[in-house]
Amino acid sequence: MERETCRLPEKRRRRRCIILGVVAGLLLIIVVAVVLGVSLRANTDTLKETFIARCKEFKGSDCEKIWGAFEQAYVGRDPCKVPTEAYDPFIAAADFKPACNRLMFWSKTKDVVHDFTEKKRDCFLTVEDTVLGSVLNGLTWCGKEGSTKTFTDSCPGWRDCENNTVRSFWNRVSAAFADAACGDVTAMLNGDIATPFNPKR
Repeated sequence: MERETCRLPEKRRRRRCIILGVVAGLLLIIVVAVVLGVSLRANTDTLKETFIARCKEFKGSDCEKIWGAFEQAYVGRDPCKVPTEAYDPFIAAADFKPACNRLMFWSKTKDVVHDFTEKKRDCFLTVEDTVLGSVLNGLTWCGKEGSTKTFTDSCPGWRDCENNTVRSFWNRVSAAFADAACGDVTAMLNGDIATPFNPKR
């Protein structure tokens, strides 16, 4: 009889420890799930907010419509299988109007050309100075197959795959910028390197 009374508190203590451990584990899982959900949502919101804010600098642009067309290009797709044509609806929605005789093309001179055009904004425009390029300049994004979300991390880099989300975007936008050129155009290349531009483009 005495032994059974001594064991009873030990069983209760063990049961309490197990229950507390399970509750603590569940709380940890809930906290991690909430934090991940908020951070993934924040990444998408941050990209969209940046996109919309930059877009609004261009008067007369329907920024929500442009964002929707942009998002259709990559959401739900493998981030290495986004063809350049996927951005055609974005190009159409942006309704880019070229400034004849002012367009400047560049290759491998990004910092120099932007320092130059910043000082000569009324004379020259690069694709990054237009609604086509400004909204995403310096940003990274991608979708994932089967997902309806936009991701800003864990996306393939420029050289990781040929048709990655960002590379396809810049190739298509650059082509649209070139197609819209009229009058005289200017190009800034780096004369100090053997291949100052990609001859295959």
